Amino acid sequence: MKIGIVIVSYNGLKYLPAVLKSACDYGERAEIYVVDNASSDDSVDYVKKNWPAAKLTVCQTNLGFAGGYNVGIKQALADGAEAVLLLNQDTALTAGGVGKLASFLEQNPKLGLVQPRVSLPNGRVNSLGNCYHYLGFGYAGGNGYSYDAALRRLPWFKKQSDIPYFSGAAVLIRAEALKQVGGFDEHLFLYHEDLELGLRMRCYGWGMQVVPEAEVIHHYHFAPIANNFYYMERNRFLVWFSYFKLPTLALLLVPLILADLALMASSIFSGWFGVYLRSRGYFFTLSAWRYIFRKRHEVRKFKTITDKYLLSFASGVIHWQESDAWYVRFVFNPLASLGWFIIKPLIRW
Repeated sequence: MKIGIVIVSYNGLKYLPAVLKSACDYGERAEIYVVDNASSDDSVDYVKKNWPAAKLTVCQTNLGFAGGYNVGIKQALADGAEAVLLLNQDTALTAGGVGKLASFLEQNPKLGLVQPRVSLPNGRVNSLGNCYHYLGFGYAGGNGYSYDAALRRLPWFKKQSDIPYFSGAAVLIRAEALKQVGGFDEHLFLYHEDLELGLRMRCYGWGMQVVPEAEVIHHYHFAPIANNFYYMERNRFLVWFSYFKLPTLALLLVPLILADLALMASSIFSGWFGVYLRSRGYFFTLSAWRYIFRKRHEVRKFKTITDKYLLSFASGVIHWQESDAWYVRFVFNPLASLGWFIIKPLIRW
């Protein structure tokens, strides 16, 4: 299987030596594509001087996670790649991982993509497949747990089933699937763009699984930056408003409002109330609703599955987060779980 490895760099000079070395050492002779998202450090010069075999594209503006990866994906597909391996700049491949992913994908033609075990440098799990909450929150499955504990707790290992969606930190995507469903939604820029592509893959009938025997190390550190919160919250609503029928959204309206009131209170005490207001203010613009109506129209054309099926992968609680706040564990999760227990059987379409 001919593979293209795509790495998007944004001021990632401190990470590039490790990820590029691992791609050369363990990439199974794959073509390497580096897309620089208008970095202000010396990333571009470093790649030019030290990794001349890598195909480097320098963007004039920051295209975000979604746009940057789309540039690399188009190049890899144009060069005849049969699958594209996306790697965050702060990851590193391990020996044999790419071969195991490629072999699994080749043996399972109904899978659109496969995700490796994404591990933290300390050996604990960062993601063994990602989860989505029925209110649109996306999060990494098993984050912070030991590998064995994550295997015991994650439902898709118990059921031997598909993962809800994949981690954008490391994933091998079949070229045929990308050509059919398209790349990332560039309007989302960053955060939940992997969730949106996962939902789109599911709507087109492609499966998604994790190959835990293939490991990628992720030097993950969540930075509580204002822009991060803005895109996480804005995009959560954009994805949910785009993919689900109006009766489904109506049933979810009360828990969505209650969760939003809780988030507003949390933002006041946490010092990011201004970001909260900005993310909600976005929905009072004409461009927001133009996007939502256009996206809903697009989704209706390819969505051949029911809301009930799509939400069968949803969780009623949030686990494995970087910040395991007491109010999430003891207030939000019990109430949200009760709400999902009541609402889930009502969604029959």
